[in-house]
Amino acid sequence: MARKKLNKLHKDRQAENRAVVHFLMMGVGSLIAVALVIWGVLEFQSTQTLPIKSVEVKSEFNRITEKQIQEIVAENDLGGFFDTDVDAVTESMRKLPWLETVTVRRVWPDTLQLEITERKAIAHWNKSGLLTATGIVFSPEAESYPSGLPHLSGPAGTEKNVLKNYITLNADLQRLNLNIDELKLDKRRAWTVRLEDGTTLDLGRKKINDRMQRFISVYSDYIATQKNEIDIVDLRYTNGFAVRWKKNLKKVAVKAQLG
Repeated sequence: MARKKLNKLHKDRQAENRAVVHFLMMGVGSLIAVALVIWGVLEFQSTQTLPIKSVEVKSEFNRITEKQIQEIVAENDLGGFFDTDVDAVTESMRKLPWLETVTVRRVWPDTLQLEITERKAIAHWNKSGLLTATGIVFSPEAESYPSGLPHLSGPAGTEKNVLKNYITLNADLQRLNLNIDELKLDKRRAWTVRLEDGTTLDLGRKKINDRMQRFISVYSDYIATQKNEIDIVDLRYTNGFAVRWKKNLKKVAVKAQLG
């Protein structure tokens, strides 16, 4: 009986030992698996394993140059596919004054893709900037300015108001094949228009749309035939206008009493 008990005890201990060994082996296996996963992640993140090899720009642009894009990308350490900081590249691209929007994304396995929207200027603003159709002022390099843009000016914060009035007034004038070359709002909030033919319209501070309609209504009868001699048309009168002639060819005269 004693021998049987000893044999049973021996077998039980052997089973326990095998269980411990099995448990330890499973633990070691798990640690190895975790280590392999960590190694794999680090290896994939390594610059040498999956380096960014190309930069692709999807959008068309006119004012932004390839050289500018190359210089900005070069400022960023692109690293590998997974550790390239797309937010940092995005912020760097925002330095370009002609940039409206930019989206930066990674494209498997080795490409950084940039999608760019370029700003469109519709007017000069004051003496050192350009204006977009949404009233945003930006200041790119002077040599990149488009030609043939009208000149708008006004105190800080009036950009959208000046732009709105330019669009309205110029649309009215185009019915006469006239265009605004310059629209100015001064510190007193008085409006002045200079046409492409050099004629200046003094609209004052109030009812500028009504005064422009008055000019349009008398243009053919009073202005068109003598426009080359006219310097300023003063439309601040209630029911008429005054003309100042170039080189003092004639004295100021108030005409067209409208009723």
